[in-house]
Amino acid sequence: MRNPRAHCPNPACVHHRSPGAGKQKPPPLDFYRKKGYRTPRHNHQPIPVYQCRACGKKFSVTLVKPIRQQHRPELNRKIFALAVSGASVRRIAILVGCSRDTVLRKVEYLAQEAKKEHAKAMSKLAKDGGTAYVMMDELETFIHARWAQVSVPIAVRVKTGTILGFDIARLSSNMKKGQQMGWNTSTRHLAVPRLLKKIAPLVKPGGTIATDGDSSYGKWVFAHLPGVKHSKLNSPKKVSGAYDPLHAINVVHAKMRNDLARLGRKTWMTTKTARALRDHLWLWVAWTNGYPLK
Repeated sequence: MRNPRAHCPNPACVHHRSPGAGKQKPPPLDFYRKKGYRTPRHNHQPIPVYQCRACGKKFSVTLVKPIRQQHRPELNRKIFALAVSGASVRRIAILVGCSRDTVLRKVEYLAQEAKKEHAKAMSKLAKDGGTAYVMMDELETFIHARWAQVSVPIAVRVKTGTILGFDIARLSSNMKKGQQMGWNTSTRHLAVPRLLKKIAPLVKPGGTIATDGDSSYGKWVFAHLPGVKHSKLNSPKKVSGAYDPLHAINVVHAKMRNDLARLGRKTWMTTKTARALRDHLWLWVAWTNGYPLK
């Protein structure tokens, strides 16, 4: 396995700033030489170790990978798959044979990797011209207790089902307990416009964003998506065979509740923090959009 580093990892080394400096004969020699192997504990597969010719700094190929310093990187894919398949943290820990703390750390790590992959995918979509039709709506859930209500606005590309973005907003509680506990301030007016700003580069000029009949959506779309048409749609009452114009976003919400245990309507598993909810949602976005997390 060849070392992929373009420069020495030592900031004080001449090869950190100018790799191959001082070489006279073309082509220049590598600034490093092979210096044995190291054996990681998780798979016992030897990994080449390299040494800088100038400063003597040793490094290996794994130092440039996101899984560096992880003791059990082989669990990442298993935890990723189980986390978006309706399994709770406790159940995942039992199935893969690790502690709950390990699962939580892996979920946090995978969420960061999902954000990076999403940024790359959305940048590519923007360069390709974006999309002409987007649908947005909010899913309601709670943090720790049912009176601590929150909303998850989410935008989806109708043509492919790709998740374009999401956010989390606090809702003013409609329960007496929530009012007593001070959960009476809504942040929808901040979260939904923030989401619209994120997806603005992804919507073609003259494109359409469809929502339900919420009175606030119109002014937010007008303010943050200039040149984009706003279409108000309403799902029909529960009539067998009736066409649902909001089918694309309603299916997304149904899949989220099915795939993420913390979002189930009747559940004894609850979200303890908004950060944990956000991390779990990032994993679901990566799963839905097909990002290769490792």
